[in-house]
Amino acid sequence: MYNCSNYNEKGISLKLNFRRGSAFASKKAHEYLADKKPEDIQNITVIRHAAIGDFVVMRPFLLELRKFFPKATITLSVTRCYMYGMPEDLVDAIHIVDKQDPKNPKKKTSFLQRLKQIQELPPQDMMFDLTDSALSLMLLFFSKTELKIGYPYRWIRSLFYDIAVPRSDFVLETQSMMHQINIMGANTQHYPLNYALTTQKRDEKEPYIIYFGGASVPQRCWEKERFVKLIEKMLLRYPKYKHVVLKGIKEEEHFNEIYLPFAHNPQVIHQDALPIEDIYDYLAQSSLVVVGDTGIRNMAIAANAPTLGIMWVLNISPMRYLPKTQQHQVVFNSEFTQPSVDEVYEGATHMLEVLYGN
Repeated sequence: MYNCSNYNEKGISLKLNFRRGSAFASKKAHEYLADKKPEDIQNITVIRHAAIGDFVVMRPFLLELRKFFPKATITLSVTRCYMYGMPEDLVDAIHIVDKQDPKNPKKKTSFLQRLKQIQELPPQDMMFDLTDSALSLMLLFFSKTELKIGYPYRWIRSLFYDIAVPRSDFVLETQSMMHQINIMGANTQHYPLNYALTTQKRDEKEPYIIYFGGASVPQRCWEKERFVKLIEKMLLRYPKYKHVVLKGIKEEEHFNEIYLPFAHNPQVIHQDALPIEDIYDYLAQSSLVVVGDTGIRNMAIAANAPTLGIMWVLNISPMRYLPKTQQHQVVFNSEFTQPSVDEVYEGATHMLEVLYGN
C-alpha cells in the first residue's frame, strides 16, 4: 500500500477520527490531542511483556510509530524473564519490570518492588499497552503518562485507557497494533509489512524445506509421528530438496524422534538451533517453513519466508496469526481437530506449486 501521508508536513494534526462504537476515546484524549501535532510528542513507552514471537510481530508497529512520531524517544517496557529477541534496534531505551527476583527466580517480586521499577520511567506523553495484563495495567496506573492507549477487552479498561481500539481475532495481530495509531491519523503500511530483519532471498540452487515440531505450549504441538510421515511423503515428491528438521533452543526441542528415521538419508538435515543474528537469514533462504503455533513461525514470516502453519486449538483463531498474502497459509479445520498428514501434505505441495511451479 502506498503511503501518501507526509507526517512531518506542517499543519498535520492528531485529530481523532472514528465512528461511534468502533473505538473509545475519553474527553481527556480529545482535549489533549486537539492542538497537538506528531512532532510535538517527545516521549513514548510501548509495553510488551511477551516472548520472542510476540516481539517479532510488533516490529512493523515500532517502525510506523517512529515514522509517525519522528521526534519521540521510544522506550520499550519488558519483563526480565522475557527479553530474548526484543527489538532493541528499533527503540531508544529499555525499561524493565521484574516478575521474579533477579537473584532468586523462584521468588516473585513484591508490589513495592514493581512499583519502584515502574516509577523509574520518566514522564511520558503516550503509553501503548500491547500486553493487557495485570502487570501492564499496574504500569499504566502508576506511571506519569498523559495519554494511555490499549485494547478494550473488558469494561474496566476504560478506567485505565484514554484511547481503546478493539482487537479482532480475524485480522493479523500486527494490524490490530497499527490501529492504535491509525485512530490518530497514521496512514500505516500494512502489506507488505516491513520487519527490517533480513534482505536474503530463497536459495534456488540448493532449495530446502524447514520442519519445526515445537509450539508455544505442548498441547499445540503436532504429533511427532505425523511429522515423520509428512517428511516421508515430501521426500518422495521433492527428492531434490533438502528437508531440514530444525532444532529449538530447549533440549525437548531437538526433535530426535522426527530426525532419526531419516538419519542415513543425505537429503534430510538435523539443523542445530542458530543464534538470533543468523536465524532470520537462514529462514529467508528456505522455500517453505512447516511449523505449528510458535515463535519460529512468526520469525519466518518476518524473514519473508513462505510458511505453512498447523493449527487446531479451540478459541485460538488462525486468522489472528495469518498475513493475507499467498505465501502464508494455515492448515486447520472447522472441527478444531489435529490436521491429518494428508491435509498438511496437500497444503505444502499446493503452496510449493503455486509459488514455484512444478
